[in-house]
Amino acid sequence: MATWLSPAKINHLASDPERCTPSISGITIDSRRPFVPEHHTQLYFTPIYGDLHFEHRLRYNQLFGCRINEYIMMLEADLVDRLLVPLKALPQVASDPELSSAIDTMIDEEKRHYQNFALLNRTCRPDVYPAGRDRVFSKLPLLTKSMFWTAGLLASRLAFSLWYLMALEESSMAFARDASHKRQTETLGELDGSFVQAHVDHMKDEARHVHLDAILVDLCINRQPALRRRACAWLFKQMLPGALVPRRSGSGVKVIRQLVKDMPELQDREEQMISAVLQLRNNAQYQESLFNRHIMPMTFSVFDDTPELNNLGSTLEGYDRQ
Repeated sequence: MATWLSPAKINHLASDPERCTPSISGITIDSRRPFVPEHHTQLYFTPIYGDLHFEHRLRYNQLFGCRINEYIMMLEADLVDRLLVPLKALPQVASDPELSSAIDTMIDEEKRHYQNFALLNRTCRPDVYPAGRDRVFSKLPLLTKSMFWTAGLLASRLAFSLWYLMALEESSMAFARDASHKRQTETLGELDGSFVQAHVDHMKDEARHVHLDAILVDLCINRQPALRRRACAWLFKQMLPGALVPRRSGSGVKVIRQLVKDMPELQDREEQMISAVLQLRNNAQYQESLFNRHIMPMTFSVFDDTPELNNLGSTLEGYDRQ
């Protein structure tokens, strides 16, 4: 069982500028370098990846790095406020001033993260992200928008999306550690230092946020009646595959379409690349790379402490991947 920081300790750490994510300014990016470790991209897990020329793999890597930034932005723009604001009004949360203060700080920090990653993407690709256009790959389809809207609407009674929030936040920390410790990629050279540093800095706030997520899971889910816990677990399990299974309307396919737009010589391979990504729905190695105990030890500790989720395991075995 993990030991969680108290709300007072969380607030104390948040008051130290050295432990907080700074705002990005004056950043420069080397367009000759990859942005992310290759195994954090989708095509890496397909046979077609090794057949692509160096410049095609490099551009794909850079675009996928922007997509990763957008997913962090999506979480912060589409879920955090919608989830945390109603939870803050619950008696078991509102009765603790330190906890309420920690939530307010987290909401403010997530807004800063959004601006940081929007600026990072605009610096990487000003043509793709002109002023006023922050998200290209993570524009939500109606079904996902409805899912997030429902998560907010139900938050005060069925706070199942807290598990989702914690998993994605801890996943972003794992990505930052991996990129920081493995600067040399397999085939594309050394990662761009500014891109990596932005994610390392982002980890400072997220290291506190996952503790706050765990506290809220305990208060708003685990201490609820068994029927509510079961309902939360069922809803979470319905939500989870949508984040892990590539779809034709999803961000991974949009990255490929942008790659072809950047490099028209790949036009005759576009559908082949899209098909390869869609086949990852049946690729256990790919799905486990996104969701496992190694990259999310704290989140899985929370799963283990929840009777309705303690059989979740370290893979997606048993989930519908169709």
